[in-house]
Amino acid sequence: MMTAKKKSKGFKFWRSLILIVNLLAVISLLLAYAASYISPAHYWIFAFFGLAYPFLVLFNLIFVMIWLIFWKKYIWISIIVILLGLNHLLAIIQFRKSPSNIVSSGSMKMLSYNVHSLYEMHKPNEKNKIKERMLSKVTDFLVQQNPDILCIQEFFIRSEDSLKVLQKFTEGLHTHYYSIKNYLDITDKRKIFAIASFSRYPITGLGHLRTNNHNIFAIYTDLAVGKDTIRVYNIHLESIRFGKGDYSFYAQLTDQVKEPEDNFDLSEGVFNIFSKLKKAFILRAAQVDVLKKNIKHSPYPVIVCGDFNDTPASYTYHTMTSGLNDSFCKAGTGFLGSTYGGDFPSFRIDYILYDDNFVASNYTKNNIDLSDHFPVQVFLKKTRKD
Repeated sequence: MMTAKKKSKGFKFWRSLILIVNLLAVISLLLAYAASYISPAHYWIFAFFGLAYPFLVLFNLIFVMIWLIFWKKYIWISIIVILLGLNHLLAIIQFRKSPSNIVSSGSMKMLSYNVHSLYEMHKPNEKNKIKERMLSKVTDFLVQQNPDILCIQEFFIRSEDSLKVLQKFTEGLHTHYYSIKNYLDITDKRKIFAIASFSRYPITGLGHLRTNNHNIFAIYTDLAVGKDTIRVYNIHLESIRFGKGDYSFYAQLTDQVKEPEDNFDLSEGVFNIFSKLKKAFILRAAQVDVLKKNIKHSPYPVIVCGDFNDTPASYTYHTMTSGLNDSFCKAGTGFLGSTYGGDFPSFRIDYILYDDNFVASNYTKNNIDLSDHFPVQVFLKKTRKD
């Protein structure tokens, strides 16, 4: 009799403990939703929950499985909260059938790619020979894709005649019109480190954006497409700027190295990563606010391409998609996965957005291992007249 009572008490104890942990998981997921609406410039702590959104969803799904097996009446705790953030989930996975290969007549092929400085040219050595081979593969890929408008981030050329290298690149792609702006004010004419947009359509206007004394983070290019004019923003929002020490710490933390270094310091490593994430969240919020104001006053239909360095569960994404469409959500299918292939946990951070003057088809992420990012592309067709 006593044994049965003890078992009953033990059963209730574990059920209560699991329920408490489940409630904490639910609260964390709700905070992740809040991250989309609260600027990190005001309350940055929410941004960390937004960054963890995919893991928090998985965590709550585990509890759904647990309650399904043991106590079904609690199953709705996590299900309801997951469904409350359905838009967040649909920014990661789309349940429509595979897109058709048919492209509407008059559509423009847009391609956005952070090439991770692959166009850098140095004196010959073994390391740079490898990089030059990668450069050739990237160029061959871009030529094969044959985009009408190409937006590149981290376009890096260092050569005795950088303009000649640039000219050969544009001729290979048959994109004779281009707009390039260095992130920094570079005086060395042999060097280009820039955001670069290439187009088969004539350029009628251009500009760039920056916040205070920080680097340029966006360029915009007005293009004459037939009888219409459109504005294409090519953006590269603030990165986290992890250094070698941060990557080394992460590798040791996740057991990617057999023996930790003697100077491994858990608290210092976590603090450094936490601080850099916080700074990047705040700077991106300022950049997005500047960008949205500029887009609001655009006299032409708008397309936004680039590396946002932020996930769909972020203030950056929510602000940018307020009034703009996400091409993956409109024309993609299945589980997109990550557009970033670096050492840290991978997320979707590269986007092509557009306003209601366009319709999208055939969204694609190319899983090629040529950079720390994957290129994304979509066909856009203008439907409204200016």
